Amino acid sequence: MGPSPVDNGRDDLGRVLVRTAAALAAEPWEELRGIDGATHKVLWQHGAVVIGLIQVEAGSEKPEHTHHGAHHHMFITRGSCVMLGERVDEGSYVYVPPGAAHAVSDVGPDGVEFFYTYRPMELVGPADDDDYVAGPV
Repeated sequence: MGPSPVDNGRDDLGRVLVRTAAALAAEPWEELRGIDGATHKVLWQHGAVVIGLIQVEAGSEKPEHTHHGAHHHMFITRGSCVMLGERVDEGSYVYVPPGAAHAVSDVGPDGVEFFYTYRPMELVGPADDDDYVAGPV
């Protein structure tokens, strides 16, 4: 399953953004790739780099998937679930390196909400080298 970015032409790079709690609360949650009970809000985006919020309702899950070329950081802001075989709750941090399968399962009775970053890797190497090596941004 692919990354969360929404191809909406949005580019927040270099823009000053302030979103108050009231403004964020008023912003609607959007369906997350057709996954029942999973929604998201994109807070900042530049190309495929995305920072946002995801929520998964109690009784729902975000199926196992792998981001082969991206780093994924998550900070649980509300509720609880199981990620990478560990129960995580409010205040927990999860890092998923490129290539690691992960899911959101066993969601607690109040659902779960987390702040996430999705940061693709870039190809780096000499301009005249045909054998580029993937490396973190």
